[in-house]
Amino acid sequence: MPQEPLPAQRIEEVIRAYIKACNDSDAAGIAACFHPDAVHYFPHMAKWSGASTIGGNFASRVNERGLYWTVDQIIADSSRSSAALEWTLFDRQGRILRGVDWFVFEPETLRIREVRSYMAAGLGLEVDRQELREFDYAGRGYPTARPVPDGKSGEGTKR
Repeated sequence: MPQEPLPAQRIEEVIRAYIKACNDSDAAGIAACFHPDAVHYFPHMAKWSGASTIGGNFASRVNERGLYWTVDQIIADSSRSSAALEWTLFDRQGRILRGVDWFVFEPETLRIREVRSYMAAGLGLEVDRQELREFDYAGRGYPTARPVPDGKSGEGTKR
């Protein structure tokens, strides 16, 4: 009798199924990987909310731009229902973009609840804040101001 996959293995399977569905331009397949109320955040554009919106938007972009992702590395933490995916994106013009997605999963179903995409890019000095749009950094406890070094640990305190 086959064993059920461990939660970390299941998380990896969901991520791989999501990327395959993206590459296949399969809107329904993409949406099936997500919780119905999922959110996908980006640094360069507004967030996408809802599994069907995420699926439809990715499928359209793959068709329009000839996009294809590879799964380069996955690290899954089942105790936190989260994972990180390092990926490479290719387009039909031969351009390459590398990045990392941070995933948060719904613990019971292990469907994706949230994706935060980070892309390799040069520092844009003309932009004051290079971060995900519409992501509540303060509400999630992330620093929003430069820490003041405490002189002991190398850690800083918030101003």
